[in-house]
Amino acid sequence: MTGKMTRMMTTGKMMMSDSTHNIDIVKKTTSLSTESLSTLFEKQMNNQSEMIKKGMYDQYVDWITKNERQLPVDHPLLASYHIQQLISEIGEVLEADKRWKNIRNVKYNRVEKLDELADCFIVLMNITMYSGFSSIQLYNAISDKINVVAERIEKESKENN
Repeated sequence: MTGKMTRMMTTGKMMMSDSTHNIDIVKKTTSLSTESLSTLFEKQMNNQSEMIKKGMYDQYVDWITKNERQLPVDHPLLASYHIQQLISEIGEVLEADKRWKNIRNVKYNRVEKLDELADCFIVLMNITMYSGFSSIQLYNAISDKINVVAERIEKESKENN
């Protein structure tokens, strides 16, 4: 997007707009924090632990149990499995919104696309936990990277002016 980005918080909604785009995003809460990321991460760790208990990762359970590991755990095979799952989920995002393909393709299912994007974030949490990182480490890495990108953009803007 070009132009100055503004955000307006309203009851249950966040409106992001600039001079050419409007995006209305329904939100359940009005604040995001490491606590909310930690809560989501914890819920997903519980989901993954239940999947392990139910035998959904049978080829990996022995390694985790034998080493008495709890999530998060550095497990390259499970991380790789979830990376492959992420690729599949990204394909589903592209399937829900085919407008990228060409100008004749108008398929766009907003609800389905948002659902698939949520799947991508969930799988990214799985990759994070099977890489041995906590929600706080993930939050800090994301925050640091966003700051690096902002500094890079600012530097490039100054160089181009």
